[in-house]
Amino acid sequence: MEKRITFPDDPDFGPFYPGSVCLVTAVDSGGRADICTVGAWALVNGAPRLFGIAMCARPSGKYYWKRYTTTCIEQTGQFVINIPHAGLKEAWDVCGSVSLTRRPEADKFALAGLTPAPAASVKAPLIVECPVNIECCVHSKLELPTHDWIVGQPLACHTAADVADGKATLLWQETASLKQPPGPAP
Repeated sequence: MEKRITFPDDPDFGPFYPGSVCLVTAVDSGGRADICTVGAWALVNGAPRLFGIAMCARPSGKYYWKRYTTTCIEQTGQFVINIPHAGLKEAWDVCGSVSLTRRPEADKFALAGLTPAPAASVKAPLIVECPVNIECCVHSKLELPTHDWIVGQPLACHTAADVADGKATLLWQETASLKQPPGPAP
């Protein structure tokens, strides 16, 4: 298998992001909700369970600026990790392309065709269409050059019954497979 190598200073350096995206919802101190598509998130501790999300917090070049959702989390100390299914790809594309920092009048729920719903423990809304919603309060934060790694302690988890019962699973993309070209075996 031929591979190409690039380094962080190369113009075509493209890091690999395994896994799924999530949609983080939060509200500001005035109660205005925002949604941010987040590509780096994980369960980061087992007991107690803690989840981490990478939120852009500082400007750097063309693609990095402080997201309004980051401001909301700073103001309220709360957020919801909404885990979408693959059918919501267009919605997460919208939420990742529109910024309330740059377009403060935008309603991302309406633009993305998503429905907000009240949470059980936090002020941030759930996204009805997402089969899993994890309500969190901020546990801690690690400041990195462009992002903050925000660790959240879950307060409540809403899971679609089919997923909770094991009748459905969340798949975001088909697994890529490598096939050897036809020819004689080595």
